[in-house]
Amino acid sequence: MRWIALACALAISSCAATRFVPLPPEAETHRAKTDDGWEISLTRYRPSGAPTGLPVILCHGISANARNLDLDERHSLARWLAAHGREAWTMSVRGAGDSDGIDEEKGRHPPITFDSYWRFDLPGVIRHVREVSGAPAVDYVGHSMGGLVAYAYLSQGGQGLNAVATLGSPTRLDWGTGLETWLHSIAPKLVSPDLMIPSALGAHAAAPFQALVDDGPFQRFFYNPQSSTTASWQRLLAYGTADVAGGVALQLIGMLDGGRFQSLDCTLDFKKDMARITTPVLVVAARLDRVALAPGVKDGYRALGGPKEWLVITRANGAKGEYGHMDLLIAERAADEVWASVLRFLDGHAPR
Repeated sequence: MRWIALACALAISSCAATRFVPLPPEAETHRAKTDDGWEISLTRYRPSGAPTGLPVILCHGISANARNLDLDERHSLARWLAAHGREAWTMSVRGAGDSDGIDEEKGRHPPITFDSYWRFDLPGVIRHVREVSGAPAVDYVGHSMGGLVAYAYLSQGGQGLNAVATLGSPTRLDWGTGLETWLHSIAPKLVSPDLMIPSALGAHAAAPFQALVDDGPFQRFFYNPQSSTTASWQRLLAYGTADVAGGVALQLIGMLDGGRFQSLDCTLDFKKDMARITTPVLVVAARLDRVALAPGVKDGYRALGGPKEWLVITRANGAKGEYGHMDLLIAERAADEVWASVLRFLDGHAPR
């Protein structure tokens, strides 16, 4: 009977943790138009009091949407920035969140690729935010793939970003485990560039059961249970995930092969061209990140040509705990141990 009672209690708590948390009344929804005719969903938070700097665009990683950066009242980089005087805009790339998805009848044809994000989505968002806010430029924070979007955009001469912070954004994924060659060879046989991989469905289905194994190998691959709560991880799975475009998966899988970071047609070498970037960039890594290993993130730091700073979130550098990949966004102490450093960097590169 005791085990039945325990299982019932866990089920009840899991249902509560995975319940959708709506955005607050002050969140404004916007749609940015891209040059190829898609609409990108944005959420705007106006700053508390007088603005202290430029607007900040926040971009999520792969298999995610804007709610990764705005999970709930306590775990929201967007709302935290707004509370500290910055106008904050979260974006969902095409095919994620409330942004346009593939729709042949409306002329939105597949495939969606990583190149779609930096070539069309980000420029459209920058243009919209500048038009609405009246700001001459914007700052940018990208988590995981969101940081890579900024790297690619800036490496090809993209304009309008004043200062950038990347969180757990690796420019190489060859971990040295021996699995990379196998994944690189088998992926094209299993994944079609024209389809969407239903990763959100799997995440939603798994969310209620996370409390049963809150410190297992799957959880530790994405976050450190000693830094983030199971409830936050469940919410992220429940409504912070998105399907993965097959074209994006195939393009980024190329990073498994010798650390390549390039366009889908291999004509643009983003990593090589990152030497031309003059925008100031803060590169943040987490010591226990098992998705974006610190050496893979440092690879991008080394490739940057302009003003740059390197920061590893770890006890050795003053954090009270070790961080994994998602902890940079949802850890209980992320505001003090990660976000404050990001804001200091952006403030330190304000336009003169």
